[in-house]
Amino acid sequence: MFVMAFLAQAAAPAVDNSPMARFFGGGMSFPVMMALMFAILYFVVIRPQNAERKKLQQRIDALKKGDKVLTTSGMFATVVSIETDRAVLRISEETKVEFAKSAIAQVLTPEPKG
Repeated sequence: MFVMAFLAQAAAPAVDNSPMARFFGGGMSFPVMMALMFAILYFVVIRPQNAERKKLQQRIDALKKGDKVLTTSGMFATVVSIETDRAVLRISEETKVEFAKSAIAQVLTPEPKG
């Protein structure tokens, strides 16, 4: 019996007791890795999307008559008039349609330089 215990201890792999091995091999490795993955996701995906959404909202708020837009339904149109939460868009010479401002996916009129 003592021989078996001795052989089991002798066959055990060497344990690395360095601080990095204890940190990543210990009980805190999973939460640390999850936090690291979330940080990467935030800086690569979420933050740029928020910046783009904020920029689009600023451009929508600055819409004026004659600006060209693309709606979420894929229609290209020209702004005829703007209200607080709606925009009247001209799709063709005779067709004017009222859209919610939130249905504007892109403002195609270039931003003024300056």
